[in-house]
Amino acid sequence: MFCNLHAVGFPPRPYALAAYLSLLEEEAPGAPWMIAGVSADVRPLIAETARRGGHVRVGLEDAPLSIKASNLELVEEAVRMVREHGGKPATPAEMRQVLAASA
Repeated sequence: MFCNLHAVGFPPRPYALAAYLSLLEEEAPGAPWMIAGVSADVRPLIAETARRGGHVRVGLEDAPLSIKASNLELVEEAVRMVREHGGKPATPAEMRQVLAASA
C-alpha cells in the first residue's frame, strides 16, 4: 500500500517499490503482489510493476482527492501502461473467477 496522506505505507516512489519488493522476496518469495494507494497516485509505479509481474489497483477510491482524472481515465491509463510494459490486464470475468476462488 502506498500513501501520501497517512502513515499507513510507503510513499508512491520508485525507492519505496524496491523496498516493498525486497521485503516481499524475503518474507514471501514468489507470492503474488500488487500496488494500490490510499490518497496516492500510483501511476508512476505502474510501468515497473507491470515489468516485474505485479498487479495494479487504480481508481478514484485510491487516488488523491485533488486528482482531475475520472475513474475511467485512471483505469484506461493503467490498462495502457500495463500492456505497454508487457503485462496483460485481467478481464472482469477473470477477476470474478479469482475472487470466487479466494472466497
